[in-house]
Amino acid sequence: MYDRVLIEFLSYINNFKDFDYILALIKSTVAPTNNNLKLGTMMNLRNAKRPLKDYWMKNKFILKDALGLDFFELKEGEDSVLVYFFKNERLEKKLSQVKIKDFLNSHGYESCLTTGDYLNLLRERFTETCPDEIGIFLGYPLKDVIDFKHRDKKTCKCTGYWKCFNNEKSSLEAFKRFDEVKVIEMKNILQSLWKYENYLININNKTLYHISIQEDWAY
Repeated sequence: MYDRVLIEFLSYINNFKDFDYILALIKSTVAPTNNNLKLGTMMNLRNAKRPLKDYWMKNKFILKDALGLDFFELKEGEDSVLVYFFKNERLEKKLSQVKIKDFLNSHGYESCLTTGDYLNLLRERFTETCPDEIGIFLGYPLKDVIDFKHRDKKTCKCTGYWKCFNNEKSSLEAFKRFDEVKVIEMKNILQSLWKYENYLININNKTLYHISIQEDWAY
């Protein structure tokens, strides 16, 4: 169902104007984070058929207000920008957990005191490659983040939003919930579009009817 709705959704929003297009695209992608199911979401906004990076750089603070999420740019290239979307309060709470702090401290984050400190160091790590600890910031299970580092020696039980090495049932249930809220968000966006189109049709019909009456009166 998710794939079918996604194809239909992308087809419809392709007709949107630039700002509406990137807003719809981001809203549908970050739905699990907006619904407090997933700690964070990364999006790589590229200049391709549509100059998504350019749209983002020009409108990011307006988009932030429209989304109701915080964001942090992890990496910027000539034609792309990697953006991390999150809710600051939830991220702060996550980073304050003892097991999470211990894990990140063991990966060089021991001097970090604030959320900004953690994100700035994370951004520095992105200059070379995608750091393994990114899973913490995206809300992946800690055990899976740890095992991913040693993935060559581990058996992957399933793959979705992350590689699961431990609780397959729990991970699959999470993947399903993420897809479900994305489908709901995409359907809401499409329904809003259809309602607006029907509204315009009704307005146009009423206008034509009014003109028709006036023309009848003219005779």
